[in-house]
Amino acid sequence: MAKITKLSISQLSQQCDSSQFKFNSTAELEILPTIIGQTRALEAVDFSVNMSGDGYNLYVMGPTGVGKYSLVRRFLDQQAQSRSPAVDWGYLHNFDDPQNPTYVSLSAGEGRQLRDDIESIVLNLLDALPRALDDEYYRGRMRSIDEASRKHRVRMFGSLQSEADKKGILLLRMQDGTYAFAAKRDGEPMTADEFEQLPVDQQEQTEDLIASLHEELQHTLLELREWERANHDKVTALNDEVALEVISRQIDTLRYAYPKNDRLQRYFDTMQNDMRNNVSAFIKSEDVIEESSINSSESLQRRYQINLIVDNHDCHGAPVIYENLPSHQSLLGCVENMAMMGALVTDFSLIKGGAIHRANGGYLILDAEQLLMQPFAWEGLKRALHAKEVRFDTLERMYSLVTTVSLEPEPIPLDLKIILLGDRQLYYQLHQLDPEFGELFKIVADFEEEMLRNDDNHLLYARLLTTTIQAEGLLHLNKQAVARIIEHSAREVEDASKLSLHQGNMTDLLRESSYWAKKHGAKLVAEQHVQHAIQSRISRLNRMQNELYEQIKRATIRIDVTGAVVGQINAISILSAGDYSFGQPSRLTANCRYGEGDILDIEREVELGGDIHSKGVMIMNGYLGAKYARNTTLSMTASLVFEQSYGEVDGDSATVAELCVLLSAIAEVPINQSIAITGSMNQHGHVQAIGGVNEKIEGFYDVCRHLNFTGEQGVIIPQDNVQHLMLRQDVIDAVEQGQFHIYAIETVEEAMAILAGLEIGELDQDGNYPEDTLNHKVVNQIQRWVDVHKHEKDSHSDEDD
Repeated sequence: MAKITKLSISQLSQQCDSSQFKFNSTAELEILPTIIGQTRALEAVDFSVNMSGDGYNLYVMGPTGVGKYSLVRRFLDQQAQSRSPAVDWGYLHNFDDPQNPTYVSLSAGEGRQLRDDIESIVLNLLDALPRALDDEYYRGRMRSIDEASRKHRVRMFGSLQSEADKKGILLLRMQDGTYAFAAKRDGEPMTADEFEQLPVDQQEQTEDLIASLHEELQHTLLELREWERANHDKVTALNDEVALEVISRQIDTLRYAYPKNDRLQRYFDTMQNDMRNNVSAFIKSEDVIEESSINSSESLQRRYQINLIVDNHDCHGAPVIYENLPSHQSLLGCVENMAMMGALVTDFSLIKGGAIHRANGGYLILDAEQLLMQPFAWEGLKRALHAKEVRFDTLERMYSLVTTVSLEPEPIPLDLKIILLGDRQLYYQLHQLDPEFGELFKIVADFEEEMLRNDDNHLLYARLLTTTIQAEGLLHLNKQAVARIIEHSAREVEDASKLSLHQGNMTDLLRESSYWAKKHGAKLVAEQHVQHAIQSRISRLNRMQNELYEQIKRATIRIDVTGAVVGQINAISILSAGDYSFGQPSRLTANCRYGEGDILDIEREVELGGDIHSKGVMIMNGYLGAKYARNTTLSMTASLVFEQSYGEVDGDSATVAELCVLLSAIAEVPINQSIAITGSMNQHGHVQAIGGVNEKIEGFYDVCRHLNFTGEQGVIIPQDNVQHLMLRQDVIDAVEQGQFHIYAIETVEEAMAILAGLEIGELDQDGNYPEDTLNHKVVNQIQRWVDVHKHEKDSHSDEDD
């Protein structure tokens, strides 16, 4: 007879005994220095961070909520303190080639200081240059130049006037500033009428004299122009000398402040020359209004000021940056434009740095999925890593979308580690589809999702709870609450011997438990508060489950939990609605008749059955053929269907149920409807583990409570799933009171023994099964179909003859 194993109370849930804890509340525990259970991942992170060489960037993989970011960020923050300190990055105006601004790097905080220093220098020059070009010393030298020029002019025109006087000619200065000669009489110029009254020969003589004097005037004016040009050069030299003295005095303060930065020293030289050539921009005329002066100051600040794209004044150690939206622009920076008089213009002050600039010299953490979702961001990141420099390549120019002239800033050298956070599937897809991924991300840190459950790890988990409680500012737990959370953790990971490392869910449970404790006026979170939080979460999510059970109760969805029926069985499936999953009993029926040996899976025929479900049906077909028709044709056609199923069916957890209902239909043996079953199988009839075993048991239990709870109902599960049981307390109580039963099986024969209440039957020495056994009934029915097939075949042969 097949072995029937009914599970005991101790097998239904591995309780956490709170007496093992020597503390009364988590307030007595020390916080953890790092996340528990992630030794392998931590070693990979440590290796990647400290390994030099190209491509040793890191991909951290694991499901959301296991603490990938927390562990990596905490580790990098510690490592950053021992690394070279962060630097400031900025761009400076290129006076020789404005379209190609030059970069400069400074120690952390120096960028902000340089910005303040340059602002002070420009403001000082706006004040000092006008004063230097208007003081008594400058005026005295200007007067000397002007006086020498005036005396030279007087001397030259005096000489010309003397020559004219000797010839009786008068030198006149006209209203428009030109000079003219005229004949004179009694020291006054003659009028035209008076000149006409002179004898002709005297008129001609006077005209000749005037013509000769005109030539001398032209020579004098030419000499005066040369003199004035030289005089202007003297004034320019004086202005340049005075301005240079003022400018160099200011620039020297910058030179002395940053003596070791060669790039800055070169910039200060070109900055000084540009200021010498643009002294007029610093001079405010008396009639210039205040607003114009302000605009002039802003323009000069814009021209000479550093564009500080990375300011690390408050960064201690190497930078650690997390970019939550890694678009091409936010990751690699951009050159912005501004509208001016209907046109878009730009300059070096509109260069904006990205996350990769801020993380340069340190670490950049990115979400892999978010990175790949942003157009061109992944390609841009790879280009930067390959080239080891960051270019400001706008997408418009890269893809020839616009042809406007833009800046080409000098590329900044790149030295950083990239840490990508993502799931496993994405990692394998990138490895398969992108050949460059493996070259750039040689290290992977694979996060564990669970850890072994024992007394030592229970204490570690309690310390993890303490760490989270202190970080979140929550109420502490008593030890009974700690034990309940540990049990819930094992339930989440679907393994009584393991603990879940999903920190997101754990933190949420702590927050909600603390909320209910505060609401009830408690100073510590107790077990009932944790249970209240768990139940409240279920209540918020189980609307669909309640509606489904209501339809079962009203017989809209037909489920029998009493009696016995041929070719009908209660299978159990899992339904998921977001973060919530629950078990749903489903009526599975089978029909059999004489045929060609095909098993018709109706779900597959109407394309509602998934590949794994179809595989399970084929395995079942193989088992039937090997078990009952090894030496003959299985002359049978059967059909299987999940009744009232209108969605896709997948998975192989109903394979044992399908085989049992099919054997029931073949042997015409009724199946006990008070027992539901779940489990997969192999071709030899061995039952295999399935997922969601707790939800499936509880799902059938809940349906029985809604319909007709007789105390005879139960669930059959694979023996391999016993280790995964962490059932609800009400189900455990029902089992303890003998009102609900849970069976564990290893073979299909054990399942049929429970469901049909028959001996399975073993082959005797003659190769026959004992009468009144299940196998005897199955074989007899199959033999009848074989005989029909043989009779038909013989009839066809006679007709052919």
